[in-house]
Amino acid sequence: MKTKNLLIAVGVVFFLTSNGMAQPKYAPPEKEASFDGYDLVSYYQGKGPVLGSKTYKSNYDGLTLLFANAENKKKFEQDPDRYMPAYGGYCATAVSSKKFIKPNYKIYTVQNEKLLFFEVKGFFNGKTHWEKNPQMNEIMADKHYREHLQKN
Repeated sequence: MKTKNLLIAVGVVFFLTSNGMAQPKYAPPEKEASFDGYDLVSYYQGKGPVLGSKTYKSNYDGLTLLFANAENKKKFEQDPDRYMPAYGGYCATAVSSKKFIKPNYKIYTVQNEKLLFFEVKGFFNGKTHWEKNPQMNEIMADKHYREHLQKN
């Protein structure tokens, strides 16, 4: 009987975490700033991600964002939609599979002018998986993220 109850409990937890449980619009921060404090503008500058500074802090849609300098902060504030990551900053590959997982913000690409983040865990590299079929992955991730926003 205990085994049966345990299996039912595991099944319920799996269902809630993979399908039905509400997730926030943006990947939740683990530190005091969103996206682990990385300057979102820096991803588009060809040097890789740069950590921001509390000196150049901005609030956007309930998020605390840090920037490396005043120029990047100004660029973001003038056109935040250009710099905000796709899929709320969740792992793009996971979103294409209808899952919402916090990525590694050092693993990214810019595709069709969208900033995409990816999870890397063990032998799984979300970026490598994404790059096998980027167009189809983008179609699926767009669809699943739209559905996600409608639920929340």
